[in-house]
Amino acid sequence: MRVEVRDGRPAEGLQVAFAAEGPQPRPLSTLAYRAAANETVLLPQGKQWTLTVGLGKAADLSLERVRQAAGTAAKTARARGFKTLVLPLLSDRRLGSPEAMAHALVEGALLSLYRCDKYREVPKHELGKQVERLVLAVPRPTQLAEARRGAHKAQVICEAVYLARDLINGPPNLITPTYLAQTAKSLARHYHLKCQVRPFAQLKRLGFGGIAGVAQGSQHPAQFIVLEYRPARARATVALCGKGITFDSGGLSLKSAAKMELMKYDMSGAAAVLGTIKAAAELKLPVRVVGIIAATENMPSGTAQRPGDILTTLSGKTVEVINTDAEGRLVLADCLHYAKRFKPDAVIDIATLTGACVIALGSEAIGLLSTDEALAAEVTRAAEAVHERVWRLPLWAEYARPMKSDIADLRNISTTGEAGTIMGAKFLEAFTEGLRWAHLDIASTAWAEREKPYVPKGAAGIGVRLLVRFLETWKA
Repeated sequence: MRVEVRDGRPAEGLQVAFAAEGPQPRPLSTLAYRAAANETVLLPQGKQWTLTVGLGKAADLSLERVRQAAGTAAKTARARGFKTLVLPLLSDRRLGSPEAMAHALVEGALLSLYRCDKYREVPKHELGKQVERLVLAVPRPTQLAEARRGAHKAQVICEAVYLARDLINGPPNLITPTYLAQTAKSLARHYHLKCQVRPFAQLKRLGFGGIAGVAQGSQHPAQFIVLEYRPARARATVALCGKGITFDSGGLSLKSAAKMELMKYDMSGAAAVLGTIKAAAELKLPVRVVGIIAATENMPSGTAQRPGDILTTLSGKTVEVINTDAEGRLVLADCLHYAKRFKPDAVIDIATLTGACVIALGSEAIGLLSTDEALAAEVTRAAEAVHERVWRLPLWAEYARPMKSDIADLRNISTTGEAGTIMGAKFLEAFTEGLRWAHLDIASTAWAEREKPYVPKGAAGIGVRLLVRFLETWKA
């Protein structure tokens, strides 16, 4: 889509107005329109049409409200067949700079228009309904430069989210570990990044026991992917570790058949890492970013790992496999230990790790667990800024006891069956000695069961915007 930032002169297309909740001027008042959040009304105005979108109560005005309103406007424009959408830049101190305002408007609009049409025949009535041009109307010429910066940044980040959504929505017979490796190599060629891929045979020989154990039941070979963006004058090094289980059947500890088809989204962490590095490279962020992805399937077969097996991870720690469906922590254990060779200033892993996170937090929050107060606080600030909110859970020493094995260093699930999200993170903590580390459990937010103003049903692409914001603002 073409995005234009111009002065406030009228442009052809669907004109959008934003309104705070409360009594409305005529003709809106005659329609009982109150401008509740995302409430819309479409009215003719001469030869143009004007769409008014509610922002809710004035006291609650925020960039997130603006983001949602822009998404609502864009979806309405598409449904009505408008090719051009004109969004006004609001002037309100509570919304920050013109750059921040433009960023929120463009981000909300573009993210809302995402559709995964690659694998279906698009119905004829949908073919012509595409918004082709987004115009940002800026009231003062002095705001144009800032607005253009914000719009450009938003466009780059949205393209990165699109990449993540495409990978997650794709079917597991096509989005294989090899496909993820090819995607990383393609990004490396396009953005002049460093990429190294270790195939399954090398992983077994080099001692990546966590990944190799999970992968041994699949016909698709595992891939250990390292994608590095290294600017000339990097102020810090951040390692991002992504869980890339391209399909999770549970292995021999087989999952229920109900909704098993959704287990293609178990590589959402890996998709977020790839999207983040794409955006970091395009925005030329002054941070070295090392993406470390363990890509494999978790399948049942005659060669699959068994409950009762003992694995030796890359760190040398041994793990007794109690449940083969607790596989994400096994592959991430190798990723976290591997990250140490880059001497990172911070390590963040992102994974659809535990179903328990869905029970604990529902679909509105990412689980955050960390051993570093300052790092956790910075991740939280970044999450709030982009509205990919996190909720921190504890990692007290007492949680380590149920992860102890009688015959190995660790079990891969606890003896109690309690606090599943915490136990998963506590397992990972054992592999983070010497690291400033934070864990993001996105199991509850990576897949949307219902459509939201700028998040479609299906893959949310969660984590890309949060991690890019973190890289922009974090100071080691």
